[in-house]
Amino acid sequence: MIGGTGPSGPEIVRPGLSRIVSAFARSGHPEKAFRTLHVAGTNGKGSTASFAYDILRRLPLGPIGLYTSPHLVAPEERLRVDGKTISPGALRDGFRTAERLSPAADPLTWFEKMTWSATDWFRRKGVRIAVMETGLGGRWDATSACRPSVSVITTVGYDHREWLGNTLGAIAAEKAGILRKGVPLVIGRLRPAARDVVLRRARQLGCDPWELGRTFDWKEGRDGTIAVALPGLDLDRLRVGRIGGFQRDNAAIALAASWLLASGEGIGPAAFAAAATTALPGSRWPGRWCPLPLRKNAGTWVDGGHNPEAAAALAREISGDPPWGGGKRLIALWSMLSDKDAAGYLRNLRQHLDGIVTYPLSHPRGAGREALSEACARQGIAFRLAGNFPEGWRIAHRWAGKGGVVLVCGSLAAAGDAYRHRVGFVA
Repeated sequence: MIGGTGPSGPEIVRPGLSRIVSAFARSGHPEKAFRTLHVAGTNGKGSTASFAYDILRRLPLGPIGLYTSPHLVAPEERLRVDGKTISPGALRDGFRTAERLSPAADPLTWFEKMTWSATDWFRRKGVRIAVMETGLGGRWDATSACRPSVSVITTVGYDHREWLGNTLGAIAAEKAGILRKGVPLVIGRLRPAARDVVLRRARQLGCDPWELGRTFDWKEGRDGTIAVALPGLDLDRLRVGRIGGFQRDNAAIALAASWLLASGEGIGPAAFAAAATTALPGSRWPGRWCPLPLRKNAGTWVDGGHNPEAAAALAREISGDPPWGGGKRLIALWSMLSDKDAAGYLRNLRQHLDGIVTYPLSHPRGAGREALSEACARQGIAFRLAGNFPEGWRIAHRWAGKGGVVLVCGSLAAAGDAYRHRVGFVA
């Protein structure tokens, strides 16, 4: 289940770092065995983290780890070292040990147990550098108890308001909680209210900021490749294997952060350019604006974005010249979590859809049928109800018709349903 169950049961969010810091101290500080490229942000952080991981593991830096969330099919997806995921047995062992480190009076949360298991596995595997994505916010996210060499904030938008605040400034302050004294910072295209907060905190801590659109940027060539101008390094004719302009932003941010880290480890421009040229074309991040794998799923696309900003980015990609070609009926197979802005999401996407099939997620925080149908009705979108994902799949594909397109969207949990029911694995 996406961000729900795993080796130790349901996830509950409880602010604070005291529990994970205590667990680290009681287990010989596994988090000190490696340094991190630490990635926070509202949208794009998982894609950016995976880009950076694919670049860094092609450099002579020793074993490289990756820790992301949530997972689509199985929790093992969250933990990787040099291209291989952790085994189910190793993850179960990690959770069992984390349980023993967890005091009964203030037990570790599910995410904290996962984070402890990640750091312990990285230590056992001899990882020197790990790319770690925050789970929620930054200031009190368990990953913030690790030691960063580079900090990244990809975007700041409205999400998780119940935990992070109701204004961009408040949310940005939570994201900027990952900053550490003297550790360089890479940021994406932030809106002014968020940018001011992040840069103010960077100045206070002496974090040298690199900013997309100012310190570095990318341009697309006629052949679809991009050129990225970084401080001290110009990269030309890079081919990005992922679809979408927003993935070019994510790739550029990942290149900047990876270059900062790698150059600090003595990697020269030529070696870094070779790694980037090799890594970007084949880098994939399932569930984020991509075709659903396998021939039987032809004509189905998936995007796990779950907030209005993500819907706006998706709308830009499917308007004008969509990757499947023009003139095709587009039906969304859509669902969301109950704590997300369903109205804002649909408002940004509705004019590009011919209809919606909505169904309730099998997730503890999934929105109910009534809330989902009401959101569709309020936006004036033609919609049909399904009881679950398989039923929704059948209805959506019949509605789309031969040659039509079905877009599974609204949540990474919905993307997870697509992979679980139709693919069975995540590569």
